[in-house]
Amino acid sequence: MTTMFSRMIATTALTVALFSSMAIQAASSVLVWPVYQIIESDQNGSALWLENRGADPVSLQVRVLAWKQENFNEKYADQTNVVASPPFATVPPGQRQLIRLIRNTPVPANTEQAYRIIIDEIPSPLNSAGEGKDKAVVGLQLQMRYLLPLFMDGGSLWTNDRPDMKRDASTATRPILTWRSVSEGGKTYLQVRNTGIVHARLSNVFWSAADNQKQGVKTMVGGFMGYVLPGQQMRWPVPAGVTPGAQLNAQIADNTKPIVIPRGE
Repeated sequence: MTTMFSRMIATTALTVALFSSMAIQAASSVLVWPVYQIIESDQNGSALWLENRGADPVSLQVRVLAWKQENFNEKYADQTNVVASPPFATVPPGQRQLIRLIRNTPVPANTEQAYRIIIDEIPSPLNSAGEGKDKAVVGLQLQMRYLLPLFMDGGSLWTNDRPDMKRDASTATRPILTWRSVSEGGKTYLQVRNTGIVHARLSNVFWSAADNQKQGVKTMVGGFMGYVLPGQQMRWPVPAGVTPGAQLNAQIADNTKPIVIPRGE
């Protein structure tokens, strides 16, 4: 899977206040793939590619953090189980850089570990484009941040197809999901619990009539919605004007038909 991320502005209260008087440096574009990383028990690591499609060199820092979910929030922490090599790279225009994600420790059988790959652009010094102009103009560089998932599987688990082996999809390890709607602070949320041992990657989420995915369709999210890690629950606001229906459906893997997620208590 390949995706292009847009450059994001790192904004603070100060930069918001000064934004009207700032000169913003032109953005560059970096292509990152694959964006969905899994290291299985028989693999020592995986490959991450960075391609600079801009006109200037781009310097990047790559980190891998432990990933947990608590109280409907994403939590990240330093760890040493898996590392990125090299952790820093400068990619010339039109060139690619290989980053190896290397596993340092084995994962217990029937266990999945979750991580986030964080790729930050290291800003280069601003050029002298403002020379001779109003000295009060403040330069602000746009800074990219990419946030990718990485899962490491222990023995007896697999969740995604691999090009180097043939697999029976019926033997894949799947999350065990339930849903319910929750009202809080005047808002309605879709809350999804995962009692399985592998993550759920939810996309194309919609309600329908019971036992019929084509009747009474009410869209929750048309594309990617989010992850629910093993043993955790997450929630997302229901769009205005949408009332949860009888049956919740969602894709939990790419290029697969939506499954039915049963209602929980």
